[in-house]
Amino acid sequence: MGAQTLINAGVANKVLALRDGTQGWHLAGLELVHGASQRAPMPTAAGLAEAQKAALRVAKRFGVRTISLNELKAQQSEPDTTVYLFDVRSPEEYKEGHLPGSIWAVGGQLVQTTDAFAGVRNSTVVLVDDTGVRATFVASWLIQMGWSKVFVLRDGLVGAELERGTPQASVLGGRMPHADTVTATELKALLDGGAVQVADLQSSLRYREGHIPGAWHVVRSRFADNLPKIQPVRLLVLTSPDGLLARVAAADAARVFGAPVKVLEGGTAAWVAGGLSLEEGIERFTGPTDDVRYRSLEQSQNVEMHIHDYLQWEVDLLKGIEVDPDFGFRRFEN
Repeated sequence: MGAQTLINAGVANKVLALRDGTQGWHLAGLELVHGASQRAPMPTAAGLAEAQKAALRVAKRFGVRTISLNELKAQQSEPDTTVYLFDVRSPEEYKEGHLPGSIWAVGGQLVQTTDAFAGVRNSTVVLVDDTGVRATFVASWLIQMGWSKVFVLRDGLVGAELERGTPQASVLGGRMPHADTVTATELKALLDGGAVQVADLQSSLRYREGHIPGAWHVVRSRFADNLPKIQPVRLLVLTSPDGLLARVAAADAARVFGAPVKVLEGGTAAWVAGGLSLEEGIERFTGPTDDVRYRSLEQSQNVEMHIHDYLQWEVDLLKGIEVDPDFGFRRFEN
């Protein structure tokens, strides 16, 4: 996708993509780097000017439309319309100042895992950045994928009142369920005294990578099967990455577990922020690990087999979409 984006932008250089990506690199016996944090530098003034010219060409080719801030607010006020406002800049830029109500989404992931960001099909998607370049290129890909109501916010953040930081997550309708809570410090003391069990609601993949020591992995929709597998104690504490899902699920857990249930205030993020350690592993799963789809390199066994299966699926996909009645990709002439 990155290579094709550069080609669509009209980059004069010869652009190549690594065949089979990082999976092919792994199959070749070469080592992958994990946890890398390097980023390309921000463009120079001249580089930005060229990028904006490229964005104009891409917008014309793929029919990228713009929308004003007033038009956006009008659409957001319509009761039967779902509007997603995605800010596709870096997380640092987003925290420095963003439009109220906008959701941070890295552009490449928004395109490749759209369903993880926009849960309503055929909803309105509005993209915003500071220069129009990143938003335009993301919009061009969503349009090619069949999304018909995609817009770039005209003038981006110019003159708009911005808010700083990361907005606190909320539940649908804005009503936060009541739940008794414990702080990370209080939970640590309870664990040291053996008077509590912790149930973690994050995905099995994220749980495997790090969780509160002694915590069990549970899936909210499977409480009836999962929670009885946890040894009965006087208190069960639920946690999730930021504590929100745990709060929403607390009442359901109490009905199934048969003992008082509290929620870790701020979730596992608060545990980490308090300087408390996490542990890795899969020793306390309460059910199958099919709550999320594991990518090939995330498998714990037979990684190479999963890679080969995935790469074959990619090749066969080109044939499959020719007969798929739900195929929505659009083709554009050069």
